[in-house]
Parts: sequence; structure tokens; C-alpha cells
Amino acid sequence: MRAKPSSRSTKQIKKKRVATAKPRPMIRCVIFDLDDTLYDCLGQRVRPAHRHAAEAMVAAGLKGSVDDVYHARLRAFHVDPMLRHIDAEVIKHFRADDPEAVSRAAHDAYFDCPVGKLTLFRGTLPLLHFLNKKGVRIFITTFGDVETQHAKVAALGLDHEPAIEKIYYADRAKRVTKESAFRQVQSETGFPSDQILVVGDRPMSEIRAAKSLGMHAVRLRRGEFASQHPVDDSERADHEIRNISEVRKLPFTFNSGA
Repeated sequence: MRAKPSSRSTKQIKKKRVATAKPRPMIRCVIFDLDDTLYDCLGQRVRPAHRHAAEAMVAAGLKGSVDDVYHARLRAFHVDPMLRHIDAEVIKHFRADDPEAVSRAAHDAYFDCPVGKLTLFRGTLPLLHFLNKKGVRIFITTFGDVETQHAKVAALGLDHEPAIEKIYYADRAKRVTKESAFRQVQSETGFPSDQILVVGDRPMSEIRAAKSLGMHAVRLRRGEFASQHPVDDSERADHEIRNISEVRKLPFTFNSGA
């Protein structure tokens, strides 16, 4: 039988573990993405937008029912979440006398889908308030049609949430990008990169931008881009989570550092 370790040796082992434990990085600023990070964009926005596009395609002459076109769009979307070929694939399946008109109608309807009532993930506000109480500065960056993104923010009640310091709107014309927004946040706060955490869902967007600037990156793996894989380490987040509330359980120290 093995000899039972003495209380002295047990204390020495514990001290050694404490001494070799990796220190938790201090986070003084968190930048959140919006869509599929703070609320369910896939369920509350993407699917309704595909139905809106399906209705427009049928109205523009696509030979199929709205329900059939809608389900075909969802199948194509699963294969191509970047929407590069979705309209062409659906049109090829159902046929149309004027494919270009149907494609234009689908594109316009998808991106102009009215913003209705939106609801934050259950854990979003508690997390924002937790970080705010710790003195952590909080920012949001969001990409898309600026007018639509403003409407989403208002529908979610984030435009008057006191825990949020500022919201940056990255646009399709790339006048503002995720990376340039992150740089502006760093310039405003004066914090070093290793004290800034970015939380988002897209490897090729906010995760890549954060990693390129030396910031910590956490990926919320759910929603529209859950199946997207990092192309290399530049798109690989430091941590992956399934629920926004898990952020506070990650190995970081959230503190203003003041």
C-alpha cells in the first residue's frame, strides 16, 4: 500500500499548484457583436427574411408556392450561409421567365425585411449588468445595412441600455469595418489589446479581426454561422461557448483595473 502523504507534503503540493496555475488575464473592456451573439438572429430575423424573399420571388414570377420556395431557400442557406448562390440555386430548381428580375426581387426583399419585435437572449442583460458592476467598459459592433441595424438595436432596447457605452455600425460599403471599430474602441479606452475581449459568432469576421489585433476572442457557436469552421488559427477563437451567460465563467478576471 502507498504511504499516506503527510499534511505538510499535501500543503506543499497545493502551494506548487497555486504557483504554477496560469494567471487569469484581466479584461477591462468587452466588445460584443450583435446578431446571434446578444439575440437569436437566425430565429427572429433570418428565417422571416427568407420567407419575405420567397414571397417576393413568387410575386416576381418564380413558378412555385411560397412555402415550397421558402423551404428551398432554407435548404440552400444551410449549404451557403453567405448567400452567394442561394437565389440562383432556388431559381434553377423552380424556373422563371425572367430569372434576373426574380433574383433582384429576392435580394431586395431579404435585406429590406421589416424589423419586428426582437428579444435578447435570456442571459444577455444579466451579463451586461454583471460586467458593468465590475467597472468593465462595454461596446457593441454590428454589421449590415446601417438603417436596419439601428432598427434592430432599438427593437432590442439596447439604444438606451446604460451599461453600453457606444455602438459601432459596420456597413456593407466598408466605410466602417469590424476591425476599424475595434481600433476605435482601443483608441478611446487606451487599453492594451490583451485587456480587451471580443465576443461574437463569426470566425471570418469579428473573431479574425480580434485575433489580428491581439485581443482575446470568444465565439458563441450558435445561430446563422454555427456550422462555419475557422480556415486557420487566425479565425480560431480562444474559447467557444453555447450560451452568452457562459462568458462570466471563462478564465478571465473582469475588472476595471482602476
